[in-house]
Amino acid sequence: MDRAEAEARATEAALQRALEAQPAGLRASVDSAVTQLGALTDLVAARSRYADLVVLPLPYGEGRGVEDQAVVEAALFEGMAPVLVVPQSGLSSADPRRIILAWNQSREALVATHRALPFLMRAEMVTILVVDPPVHGPERSDPGGLLCQKLVRHGVRAEVCVLARTLPRVSDVVARHVRDTNADLLVMGAYGHSRFREAILGGATRDMLERAEVPVFLAH
Repeated sequence: MDRAEAEARATEAALQRALEAQPAGLRASVDSAVTQLGALTDLVAARSRYADLVVLPLPYGEGRGVEDQAVVEAALFEGMAPVLVVPQSGLSSADPRRIILAWNQSREALVATHRALPFLMRAEMVTILVVDPPVHGPERSDPGGLLCQKLVRHGVRAEVCVLARTLPRVSDVVARHVRDTNADLLVMGAYGHSRFREAILGGATRDMLERAEVPVFLAH
């Protein structure tokens, strides 16, 4: 614990220096915490409840462990906070200009839309991406149309793109479209299922994060 606390203090000091170098008017503070691994998710959940946005590294890939995924899950499902998952390449901009919004009419996708509004309202274009829409249901004649109208009322520059599922998984189609359009950010609902009494990331969300090349904004 002594070594961990020393590393935490060093990281805190480095972040404080970086913040002080930012333009005047930026209000920020730095705080660190050290805990046992078994209590990590409880700490993350408690801190996340009072955050507007939790920024975390991509939980998959080289150097990542099960605790990285557990931290994302704790912030989303226990802390009830929106999470911005950042790949190793980092953020291209604090204000993404081209955003893909994955839409499937679910509660989670709608929550993600609401929580991401500050980003959506500043974007140059938001593409509501609907993959393989259902042939029955309230949006069968105009997939994504009602959501597009809602966003436009908020001043968002939005369009709808409907794609067939031409690849094995929906996440494959979404990832390809993000890449083909040079999008800066993907917004999507976070889906989970229960493992004993704790919620864990569901297959669709995990598939998307495993192939993420741009930051992914998640909300549950």
